Amino acid sequence: MRNLVYLISFVLSAALHAESGGLSDRYAPQRGSFEKVLAAQSAGRHKLAGQLALGLEEYPLYPYYVYNDLRRRLHHHPSDAVARFLSVYDNSFLSVRLREEWLTQLSRAGRWQAFLDFYRPSDNLKLRCLQLTARLRVGVIEGLLADTQAVWLHGKSLPDECDPAFARLYKSARLGDDLLWQRMRLAMQEGNAGLAGFLGRRLESAHYKALNSLRGDAHGRPAKALARKDIDDDADARAILLYALKRLCRSGIAVCEKAWAKVVPRYAFSTAELGDAAVIVALAAARKDHPRRIALLDAVPDASLTTPVQAYRIREGILTRSWAQLARWTRTDPPEGVSGLRWRYWRARALDALGEETAARAEFEGLAQERDYYGFLAADQIGTDYRFHHAPVAATPIEFDGLMAIPGVPRARELYLLGRKYQARREWAFELSRLDKRQLETAASVAAAWNWPDRAIFALGKARSYDDLEMRFPLLYADVAQVLAARRKLEPARVMAITRSESAFISDARSGAGALGLMQLMPATAREMARQVGAKFSTAKRLYNPKYNLTLGTAYLAQMLKRFDGNFAMATAAYNAGPHRVRQWQKSTCTPADIWIDSIPFTETRRYVRRAYFYTAVYQWRMHQNITRMAEQMPAVLASGLKNTADCKI
Repeated sequence: MRNLVYLISFVLSAALHAESGGLSDRYAPQRGSFEKVLAAQSAGRHKLAGQLALGLEEYPLYPYYVYNDLRRRLHHHPSDAVARFLSVYDNSFLSVRLREEWLTQLSRAGRWQAFLDFYRPSDNLKLRCLQLTARLRVGVIEGLLADTQAVWLHGKSLPDECDPAFARLYKSARLGDDLLWQRMRLAMQEGNAGLAGFLGRRLESAHYKALNSLRGDAHGRPAKALARKDIDDDADARAILLYALKRLCRSGIAVCEKAWAKVVPRYAFSTAELGDAAVIVALAAARKDHPRRIALLDAVPDASLTTPVQAYRIREGILTRSWAQLARWTRTDPPEGVSGLRWRYWRARALDALGEETAARAEFEGLAQERDYYGFLAADQIGTDYRFHHAPVAATPIEFDGLMAIPGVPRARELYLLGRKYQARREWAFELSRLDKRQLETAASVAAAWNWPDRAIFALGKARSYDDLEMRFPLLYADVAQVLAARRKLEPARVMAITRSESAFISDARSGAGALGLMQLMPATAREMARQVGAKFSTAKRLYNPKYNLTLGTAYLAQMLKRFDGNFAMATAAYNAGPHRVRQWQKSTCTPADIWIDSIPFTETRRYVRRAYFYTAVYQWRMHQNITRMAEQMPAVLASGLKNTADCKI
C-alpha cells in the first residue's frame, strides 16, 4: 500500500512539474549562451559580455548580467542606471544587494542627498547610521536626535559609521545620566564591560558615579563589590550586586554563598530578586557539577524558574537518577524553550523508577503516538509499533504556477543548473523568507521535482511541516551508501542517517570548523581514512565529490564503531565531537544508553546522537527494511576501564 501511495505522489509531482514548465526545460537553449556571458564578465571582457547578452533579456538570470555590470561601475556614479535597476527588479535579492552597495558608494563620495533619495529603512546598522549622518550633512534635522537615540540605545558596541550622529547626541541636552545609565544596563546585560566602562566616564552625578564604581568592582573584583557598605539601597545597586554574585560564583559555590549571606541583611531585596540569586547559585552549581547541585536547583522558587534552570533540572535529574525530584519537577507542563517530548519521556521514566507503573504507562502510551526519538523510546518501553504518520505534501498545478511566477524562483533554479549552488541557495533563501506556510510546502514540492532535495528539506523545516517523510528523508546516494555499507559491515540506514544529519545531502557543504561534503569530514581525518582504505587524497576539495566523501565517511564511521565495540551511541557521539571526548564522558559505573545520551555535556552532540537513532529508524522505513527497535541498538555505555557489557551492573 505504501508503495502505491509513493508512486501516486511521485506521478502527481512529476505531472505538476511538467505543467509548470519545469520538465520542458524551456530555458535550456539560453542557459548555455548566458553561461558565456558570465564567463566573459568574470574574465573582464565586458564589451563581449554585452554583445553576448543581446537577445537574453527574457532569460531569468539576465538581471545578474546587469547587476554585475553596474556593480563594477558604481564608482562612476551611474545614478540613472542604478535607479532603473532598483525599479525594474524592486524587492529582489539583487536589488537589495545593489541598493546596499550603492548607498555605501554614495556615502564614501559624500553624496548625502543622493544617499537619502535612494535609502530605504533597513536593519543594517551601518546603513541606519549613515542615514543619520546624511540627514545631519544636508540639514534634515527634524526628529534626528530622537532617531539617533533609538539607534544609540543598544547593549553592543556600534559601527564607526554611527560616530558623527552620536557626537551630536553627546553634545545635546537629551543625553543625561539617566539615559547613559540605561544604555550601561543594556551593556552589562550583554556582558560588554568595555562599553559600560566607556559610558561610565561620561557620568556626572555622584549617585551614578557611585553606582559605576560598584559596577567596576562587580565585574573585576566581585568579592569587594559584595563587601562594600558605602552604596545606598536602590534597584540599580541591587541589580549590580546580583551581577557581582554571578561573577563571584565562578570562583566557587561556597565562597559566593558566604558572601551573599552577608549582603542580604543590608539591602531590601524583593522576593523576585532573592529568587534571581537562587537561580544564579543553582546554575553555577550545575555548571560546576557541584555535589549540592540537585538541592540548589530544587531550592529555586517556582516563581523564579527560568528555562536554563528547567533544562538543568532535567539534565541533572537524569544524570544523577534523582527520580523523585525529576517526577516532581515535571509535574507541570514544560516551559517554552524545553523539549516537551523530552520532558514527557523523562517524567514517565521517573514515575516508572518510583514504582508508579500505571501513571508511567499512561505517559508512555501518549508519547508513543509521536514520530520522534522519544516517541520511539516510549514505544519500546511498552512494546508498541513506531508511528511514522507519513503524509505527502500535495501541491496543486495552480500552486506550482503561482510559485513559479515569483521571479526569484526560476532564477534560483537556473543558478543551480549552472552549477552556481551557493548563489542558487542565497536566491532561494531570499524568496523563501517571504512565503507563508503553504507556499513553503509548495516550494518544497518544486525543489523535490527539480531534484534539489536539500532545498526541499529546508523549505519544509522553515514551514514546520514535518509529515512528508519521503521529501524530508530523500534516498539520494542510497545505492552508493548500500554498496559502501556492505563493504564496511555497516547498516545502510545508519549511513543515510548520518549523511542526512551532517549535510542534508548538500554535497558542497562546509562547516564553520572546516568539515567538508556529505558526511562532513575534516581534511585531516579524510586524509587518514584515505590512507587506510588505499584511496588517493590530492586536495581537500575532492571531498565535495559525493562518492569519494561517502567512501571515506563510511570508513570513519566503521572505525568509530570498532573503537567503541559496536556501541552506536558512543560511535555517533565520537563522530560528532571526537573519540577523546567520548572517553571523558564515560562514567565510573555502567550507564543505560538513554541516560548517557541525554547527559552528554554538549548540546549539539546530545541532539546529534538522538537524531542518528531517529533518522536510522526513518531510513529503515524509507528503504523498506525491517525496522530495528532502538532499544535493541542501545546497550549500556560501559564504565571507564571495562571491556565487556557482561561486566556491567546497572
